[in-house]
Amino acid sequence: MDLAVASGYSLRYIGDIERGAKSATMRTMHDLASLLDVRLSVLVAETEDLWESDSKARVRSPKPRR
Repeated sequence: MDLAVASGYSLRYIGDIERGAKSATMRTMHDLASLLDVRLSVLVAETEDLWESDSKARVRSPKPRR
């Protein structure tokens, strides 16, 4: 909630971005990076790293049986 309040974006929008339900625009990404005092390029690079490690984890983990 603090990020939503500080950024001026709605709590629902920030939550949707965090869950991957919505994609942030470059403007939003820039605003959030500025608020967090990080370069936009660093934010994007770290996001790529997280997506890559997440996709590798999904490939390694067995699918649950029904």
